[in-house]
Amino acid sequence: MSNPSRPAVLGTSPLIVVADLQRALDWYAKLGFGEPGIWGEPPCFAIVRRDRFVVMLSTAEAPEQVRPNGPNGLWDLYVKVADIEAEIEALAAAGIVPARGPDDTSYQMREIECVDPDGYRICIAEDLTLRPIVPTERWAGTLDTGAAKLRLVLKLAPLPDDPEQWTGRLDSLDQHAANLPLDEIVRTAKRLDFEMDGIRASFESTAVSADRITGIWRQSGGTWPLVFERMGEAADGA
Repeated sequence: MSNPSRPAVLGTSPLIVVADLQRALDWYAKLGFGEPGIWGEPPCFAIVRRDRFVVMLSTAEAPEQVRPNGPNGLWDLYVKVADIEAEIEALAAAGIVPARGPDDTSYQMREIECVDPDGYRICIAEDLTLRPIVPTERWAGTLDTGAAKLRLVLKLAPLPDDPEQWTGRLDSLDQHAANLPLDEIVRTAKRLDFEMDGIRASFESTAVSADRITGIWRQSGGTWPLVFERMGEAADGA
């Protein structure tokens, strides 16, 4: 939760201690981090950039200062990208082969791992909940909290590689919020339950028919009845 009494955080910049600055610069350039700023005589510190994000590289004064987590199988950096498949292609073109992956995780990330020349382990990942889906079911409902009436559109689709598992998005039309990800979906002929971790909300069905789902919406300590009605088979996934 944000703290309104503090100024907004605009970013973080990890610092990596390396044995050979030029070797590190060459390797991180293959990861797409370029436009280096270099300081020192001889050069001992650099900042490399990719989009709005930076990594700082500093030359170790002694070998024991290079302390990567990578040899222990732990991450030193976690980098989120918009398209992991495109990233893998770019890495291959640069001559980098991932040490692991791509793997899909239980927390809805598709990840690869790369290890730099000093042993630092970089996980590069895409948030799968942000991918558009092609829904096979659409449901519409209105959440009446007493203070507001919010029109909701629920979009559901089975996972291509496991039809018994589902993914979904929720649009809140009156709040101009689209494609909010659903978590921990349970979808059967007699049940539809889901969590929405991002907004600390959940829906639990109490009655399910072919064209109507009745249940309870919980959010921020409040509980309200909510009915979804089927909108018909969906052909596209905006």
